[in-house]
Amino acid sequence: MVIRTGILSVPEPDDQAVGMVRQQLQQHVPGVIFVLESSAPSQRHWLEELLRRWCDEEELDLVITIGGTLPAPGPSADEIVPEATLAVIERLLPGLPEAMRAYAQAESDLALLDRGVAGIRGRSLLLNLPAGAAPALLFLAAVTAVLAPIIAHLQDEAGAPRLVDVLEIAQGAARDDKPAFAQPSPDSDTGLNAEEFAAFLQRGASGANTAS
Repeated sequence: MVIRTGILSVPEPDDQAVGMVRQQLQQHVPGVIFVLESSAPSQRHWLEELLRRWCDEEELDLVITIGGTLPAPGPSADEIVPEATLAVIERLLPGLPEAMRAYAQAESDLALLDRGVAGIRGRSLLLNLPAGAAPALLFLAAVTAVLAPIIAHLQDEAGAPRLVDVLEIAQGAARDDKPAFAQPSPDSDTGLNAEEFAAFLQRGASGANTAS
């Protein structure tokens, strides 16, 4: 499977971040090839049109943006990459940004300031990363392993991995390791034993007699 990839820096070129993202993808995502690399100003309509063109006309499998994901005042034109991405995608993939922020939070709570999103347009996966080489690489590391499986589903690849298959295999292996029937150990806490149950009944009878 070939994964045609584009990387877009916003609002200006970030060669260091792009280089580290490229290296991470080459090392951990089989089949990735880099078709487009560019930068764009923080202009929402321009960004939306560029993302659409990369997905629809260039037919990229993976579109990664770097930068433009911090909080900003509502009327501001800054940090608008999430809004531009949301205007383009057709289906959300909320698990990716959730995982990235949770992973990066182990390094700093400032990871929670990131507003990046991820989603699908046609057969393209779009993923927002924060600005800066170190943050972009940290966020990307959290989801690198699932990028190829997602794109396999978007390309209708036979045998694209599914969670249900992985769990059923794991559970089947676990069942094979256990005996068909195991007696509880005498020390196991399985509720009242016979003596405790008799005492419980006796207390109940005594209480009833007292009440009467």
